[in-house]
Amino acid sequence: MRPVSDSDKTIIEPLSTEAIGPDRSHLLEGPIGKTLLVFALPLLTTNFLQSLSGTWGAILVSHTLGPGALTAVVNANVFMFMMMGIVMGVSGAAGIAVGQSRGAGDIQAIKQIVGTSISFIIGVSCVIALAGWLLAPSIVHLIRMPAPSVSDAITYLRITCLTMPSIFTYIFLMMLMRGSGDAKTPFRFTLVWIGLNLVLSPILLTGPFGLPRFGIAGVPLGSLIANLVALTALVLHIYRKDMVMALKGDELRYLKPDPALLMMLVKRGAPMGAETLFVQGAYFVLLTIVNSHGAITAAAYSGAAQLWAFVQMPSMALAASMSAMAAMNIGAGRWDRVEEIALKGCLIAGSMTLFAAVLIHGLGDLPLTLFLPEGGEALAKAREINQIAIWGWIVLAVTSGLSAVVRANGATAAPTIIYAVTMWAFRVPFASLMQRWLGESAIWWSFPVGTISSALLAFLFFRFGKWRDNDLMLARRHRHPA
Repeated sequence: MRPVSDSDKTIIEPLSTEAIGPDRSHLLEGPIGKTLLVFALPLLTTNFLQSLSGTWGAILVSHTLGPGALTAVVNANVFMFMMMGIVMGVSGAAGIAVGQSRGAGDIQAIKQIVGTSISFIIGVSCVIALAGWLLAPSIVHLIRMPAPSVSDAITYLRITCLTMPSIFTYIFLMMLMRGSGDAKTPFRFTLVWIGLNLVLSPILLTGPFGLPRFGIAGVPLGSLIANLVALTALVLHIYRKDMVMALKGDELRYLKPDPALLMMLVKRGAPMGAETLFVQGAYFVLLTIVNSHGAITAAAYSGAAQLWAFVQMPSMALAASMSAMAAMNIGAGRWDRVEEIALKGCLIAGSMTLFAAVLIHGLGDLPLTLFLPEGGEALAKAREINQIAIWGWIVLAVTSGLSAVVRANGATAAPTIIYAVTMWAFRVPFASLMQRWLGESAIWWSFPVGTISSALLAFLFFRFGKWRDNDLMLARRHRHPA
């Protein structure tokens, strides 16, 4: 707990519940384990449905166009997630700042954060989309895409780049809502996005009833249309309910980025953005190694990786909820609850991840046959990959959870350094150098090597680091009168 002298004690002047939005006092007062689980449930369900939507698209592509097309989809998605890091770092910092400002009752700060951040997100994502479209052929050849998948990969990657501005904006708004303690509203509108995507993707892919057939481009096109509908509906809802994020009248001046505020968000968010670039960049390099082993190995990896999203879901959902909950408690000065949020959050996430890993392992080849032909060499390789890699994701709960809590107090650099070290000093070199002795298995063993080492480093920093000494990012503070 951060030490505070008597001369530096602060009080919080909370705004009314109506000014901020729905009452989130249970995040500051309620039983931590139950409250955290209930708060995380909408996000966990959202992530599950999003993964299900992605799996549905992968199944359609694989069965309609073949395993080579599935390889194209997986490779293109890694690039999208890597680019997401450039803008999502600022989104993460903005979400933390909103959570702290929410806990401190500073509505003006929230509006300033929204205006500056959303202008940055939209502008930068448009630039990335254009660059990705133009450079798609070079990117595909850079990662040594197997020849049968090259054409599909270029097409899929280009359409995926077009989806970035709307999807990044939507994700940003969801992060701000969760940062302010509202997990239900993003969940409801994400259901719209996912539901439409599940319907549109097969229609645009195959062109039934005489409709245009877009082939592999139909999957990202379906996602784009569905997301635009959900984003429009969400924005209309924000203004109809007069939420704190609804900028109106004189408040529209906040859309002109405030240089000092943007610099603060970039400074705090850069490590989180760099973390995504480090992690996804490592996957990018690993894909190059995987692809160098040929089309069968690439297809096997792509099939196995589809299942990992379901195993990783509890860690990701609980981490995001732990960050929002911890930020609000830090903003309200409730440091007595922060340690308990970290402990119980990691235990809940770890238990749920273990259950998911056991379930998928127990189902044997059945989940893999959704993506790969039965009895084929690719299926056998995918089975081997899962037997090695799937268990390493359990300890991801420790890394994600503890990193989320320390970030809630603005300590964003250390988690990034941890991921950079474990990805580039442990995982990638292990996968590359150990092939001399382990063959292809070195690639799959590199995943538990990376997750276990990152969990150990995250625990050491949480226990012994000085992240508790940081000041609040933007929340309004008032000194006691002398």
